[in-house]
Amino acid sequence: MATSIRRRTGRKAALNLAMYVLCLLSAYGLGFYSRNFLLEFAKALDPTVEFKLLQTKKSSSSMPERWERYSFDQIYDHYECKAQAEDKSKPIPSLAQWLFLRNQYKEFVDDTISFDDPIPPTMGYSYDESHNTPPFYAKLDPERGRGLYASRNIKRLEVVHHWSGHDVTFPDAYAFRQFVYSLPKRMACDVVDWAWSRKISGDNGPEVICLSINIASLMNSGDGPGEVNVSINSSTSDSFFATRNIGKDEEILTHFVRT
Repeated sequence: MATSIRRRTGRKAALNLAMYVLCLLSAYGLGFYSRNFLLEFAKALDPTVEFKLLQTKKSSSSMPERWERYSFDQIYDHYECKAQAEDKSKPIPSLAQWLFLRNQYKEFVDDTISFDDPIPPTMGYSYDESHNTPPFYAKLDPERGRGLYASRNIKRLEVVHHWSGHDVTFPDAYAFRQFVYSLPKRMACDVVDWAWSRKISGDNGPEVICLSINIASLMNSGDGPGEVNVSINSSTSDSFFATRNIGKDEEILTHFVRT
C-alpha cells in the first residue's frame, strides 16, 4: 500500500511539473502546444475539475441578454455567486486551474501576453530579481475559508504584495465581460470576486480592471480597521504595505471597496 501511495504521489508531482513546463513553453510562443492539448493535460492533472473546451465566441443563446452592459453585481447575480462566496470550504485553486485562467486570458483578451515567470501561480510570483516568492502562502482555514498567510515575520511598512507585471489588466469592461463569460461558473464567480480597479496615473487618470492570476487573489478583506494589516498608500500605488508588524502565519488582510 505504501508503494502504491508513493507511486500516485510521484505521478501527481510529475504531472504538476510537466504542466508548468508546458505553460512556460506556450508563454514563450511555441504555438504547437494547442489550447485543446493544454486543457486535456489539465484534466489529466486535476480530474476532479470540469474544464470546458470553449469556443472562441459563445453562441448568443448561451449569453444573457445585453451581457455587454452587465455590471459586476449583475454578473454576480447571473451566476448566483453568493452561495459560492459564502462557502468556506471551497478549495484553493490548483495549478491546472490557474493555468486555465491564464490560457483564457491569452485567448480572449491579449494573445501577446507571456506568462513566463519561473514562480508557479500556486506560490505567487517573482517577488524580486532573485525570483524569491512573496512573503505569503495560501491556506484553507476551516472557519475563514481561503486566505493568504505570512510565510515569515513582516515588518511595518515592508512591501507585502506589489504590482510589477504579475497582474493582468483589461482594456475595457467589454473585454472583462467576455473573459468572464468564457469561464465555467465557479471560475467566473471567483474572477468577479477577485477583480478590482485602480488608476494608472494621477487622481484624474483612467481606471482599469485588474486581476491577479495567482494566489495573491486570495487576499481577504478585514472586518474592521483593527484587522487590516496591509494597505496601499494612494489610488495609484503599485504596492501593498504592512501597516504594522505582522507575525509569521498571521493572515494578511486589507480593505477592499467595490465601486
